[in-house]
Amino acid sequence: MSASQIEQIARHAATLQLEQIPEPARATARQLVFDTLGTAVGGYQTSLGRRAADFGAGRLAGDEACIIGSGLRASAEGAAFANAIMAKILGMDDSHRTAGHIAAAVVPAALAVADVAHTTGRELLAAIVAAYDAAIRLGGHVREEQRRRGLDLKGTIGPIAAALAAGRCAGLTADGIARAASLAVDMAAGTEQYVYEPDICETKDLIAGFAARSAVFAVRLAEAGFAGPRGAIEGPYGFLQAFGPGAESGAGLFDDLGKRFAITETAFKPHGGCRHTHQAVDAVQALLHEKSLDPEAVEAVTVRTYSYALAPHFRVDPDPPGRAAAGLSIRVATALALVRGSAWPSDFEDWDAPAVRRLRHRVAVEVDPEVEAAYPDRNGCTVEVRLADGQTWHASVAYARGEPEAPLSDADLRAKARALTSDLLPAELIDTLHERCARLEQLPNTKDLLALTAAPLQRSPS
Repeated sequence: MSASQIEQIARHAATLQLEQIPEPARATARQLVFDTLGTAVGGYQTSLGRRAADFGAGRLAGDEACIIGSGLRASAEGAAFANAIMAKILGMDDSHRTAGHIAAAVVPAALAVADVAHTTGRELLAAIVAAYDAAIRLGGHVREEQRRRGLDLKGTIGPIAAALAAGRCAGLTADGIARAASLAVDMAAGTEQYVYEPDICETKDLIAGFAARSAVFAVRLAEAGFAGPRGAIEGPYGFLQAFGPGAESGAGLFDDLGKRFAITETAFKPHGGCRHTHQAVDAVQALLHEKSLDPEAVEAVTVRTYSYALAPHFRVDPDPPGRAAAGLSIRVATALALVRGSAWPSDFEDWDAPAVRRLRHRVAVEVDPEVEAAYPDRNGCTVEVRLADGQTWHASVAYARGEPEAPLSDADLRAKARALTSDLLPAELIDTLHERCARLEQLPNTKDLLALTAAPLQRSPS
């Protein structure tokens, strides 16, 4: 009997060895751990982040794993839930052009289980690489159908990928990981209705927590002998039928596991707000690097990019109803970048400042046929700025900054983490965390990674 697809990805997750992983894939996995931890510390400093930490420690109580930022301890499920929410809050978690956001579910689930199991850095790194191999293949295959239906890839792909990583960190066999992943398939859920109600609901971030918690729960169920369906992905009523383009649509989807390491396709976000606004911010910053600009002198702005960045309407809304919705609008992001020179999460607090409000109404957004033809392989744009005196300035980017073709350096990621955590953690602690992640595969135990994120005054005595 040939292996089912759930068995394929489970066997890959169980048996992938560090020596089989090319250095670029290892490097991306190291960066993902560091970037997710730093981004989650930033998320802890929000009101939702603190509520998530308190909920995880109080309602999902235990002494198994550390909650980021607070230093509180919880069950592995509680830590995974809270830490995943915090990793998602700022919208600066990783991104993939066809598979969405993966790290916010995978890394917290893996780290929470690793905290309990005293997992080595070698195992953690292999677990994350294998999880991305499955998530990117599966996410890219179902993306268009899920977008049509209003499903959220974090909620549908997230539990499966996170269960693969958490199962490897727990030391499960291939059979055990297959049972965990198949159970996680039946925990897959989540809609993107939040994009229409961004300032009155919190599920954009909670869905990442649901996925991470479900993954850990699935691992615990598998450890206790529970099993899900062998045909969880390609069966007649499996994942591809329920959440994708059909049961038989994914033939051969995982046949190249171990040959193409998809984790290297991951992008790291240098700005706040929706990823589909970043190319405009990058083009504005490129223009400002060459020109000195008075925002008051701007008469009109045109952004030409790919159609996916323009629809639904909230992506181009010049008058979003609040701060959360403002982070989804390319008009707001472009105006912010012109006024402030950057689009950090803190910059979006000024989304409705008079200078930004004036400019966001002067931003036109169009589809560029050349950029459209290249998407999703490229995700660039051109920005044209016309001044009151008649001058016209242009800047173009082929890729949003942080894509593999326009990567952020380790120094960039360290600077990002420092900026997001400066109110809680001293710079030297971020440097220590970066140093640990940079030699991840050499660590005999990854338990201290979560503990390092606790604010100095909140750490338990050692």
